[in-house]
Amino acid sequence: MSRASLCRQDLRAIAAIGAPLILTNLCSIGVAVADTLMAATLGATQLAAVAIGSGVWIALYLLGLGTVMALGPTVAQHYGGGRHEAIGRDTVQGIWLALLVSAPIVIAMRGVSPVLERIGVDAVVIVLAQGYLDALSFGVVGAYCYHALKQMSEGVGRTVPMMVIMAAILPINVALNYTFMFGHFGAVPLGAVGCGLGNGIAFWVMFVLLALYTRGSRHYRAFGLREAPAVPDWPTLARLLLLGVPIGVSLFLQSGLFTTVALLMGAIGTVAVAAHQVVLNYSGLVFMVPLGFGMALTVCVGQAAGRGDWAAARRIGYTGVALCGVLALGFASVTWLWAAEIARTYADDAAVVLLATTLFRIAAFLQIGDGVQVAVAFALRGLKDTRVPLLINALNYWGIGFGLAWLLGMLGGLGAHGIWIGLATALCTAGVFLLARFRWLTRRLAAAARVTG
Repeated sequence: MSRASLCRQDLRAIAAIGAPLILTNLCSIGVAVADTLMAATLGATQLAAVAIGSGVWIALYLLGLGTVMALGPTVAQHYGGGRHEAIGRDTVQGIWLALLVSAPIVIAMRGVSPVLERIGVDAVVIVLAQGYLDALSFGVVGAYCYHALKQMSEGVGRTVPMMVIMAAILPINVALNYTFMFGHFGAVPLGAVGCGLGNGIAFWVMFVLLALYTRGSRHYRAFGLREAPAVPDWPTLARLLLLGVPIGVSLFLQSGLFTTVALLMGAIGTVAVAAHQVVLNYSGLVFMVPLGFGMALTVCVGQAAGRGDWAAARRIGYTGVALCGVLALGFASVTWLWAAEIARTYADDAAVVLLATTLFRIAAFLQIGDGVQVAVAFALRGLKDTRVPLLINALNYWGIGFGLAWLLGMLGGLGAHGIWIGLATALCTAGVFLLARFRWLTRRLAAAARVTG
């Protein structure tokens, strides 16, 4: 088969796995958008509580989620290597890992008030935000157990079930939040706290639905999920932790940078905060496409690595990076050419629209870098390479990204523009460094395979 034919085959595989993941991610964003719109009708205080509470939750959630994500490349390599029974054993341990990760996350969620007090957040907002997190903490175990099963299913290339579940859970989640926030159908109106409660219940519904499907579907019977030992296996858990903790810390560092940048915008002024939120929201929306295909790369690269086909793993990785890069370039072109029109769909304030328009021009470069770096990052995870990417991300996000944002935005007088230049530069250099890491690692693995073969 020619190289062009192989690349077309790779693209079909990436698209088949990635397209449902894109829709799954968009459904997740839909819940967040609905939460914001409903909280806004309750007033600025309730909206601020939801915004702060969800911001804290996302940072902590990603820290734990990255750890659970170790199961994805592990299962993908088992599946590629034909080790089906190992999938069942490691998935059960993935559930134990989810339980293990949940404990510190819940403790951290329930102890946020002192931190918010030191920052100087309004006392009423603190009470509501802490109530939101307390209610949401009820669903943490369900969220991570769902993601353990999700990683297993993704690892074997089955992503449609999660898409269907998320499409079903979107209206259920919104209805729960609506009921508890506004006090409908006999419920007590809880405002921001009700939003957290509704989301917590939805996490458990997601887990139950996926668990029932996994248990009943014939597609998972070969993996021996029911026959796998139900007790913790500490060597396996240690192996998953060593692989997953660097992923979690990487995600935490990235989300922490964007949270910090939002605080810097607050120091510049209200217009800067509003324009920043507009540009960030739109950039996050278009990011869902390369993110979905990037997640598919972990599966495709991992399965090729499990077969010991390093040439295929390398080719699939480059094909996926090229796909995500081209898509990101297309989105960036739209952002650059129609920046003012996009800004006006989000805001009516002339000052916000003007600033957002100029920030969108910088965000166009960020979108290209983001599309490339996320693809390479997930390809490296398919190779179970997470510790070196963590060091690269720490350097990029907090050395280059925050350093430039502070230097140009706060000290250099460029304000919001300087901050976004820092963000865009960090994501572009991340793409370059991670791509160099992928090139070096796949060459080394291929060379080692030739020697041992």
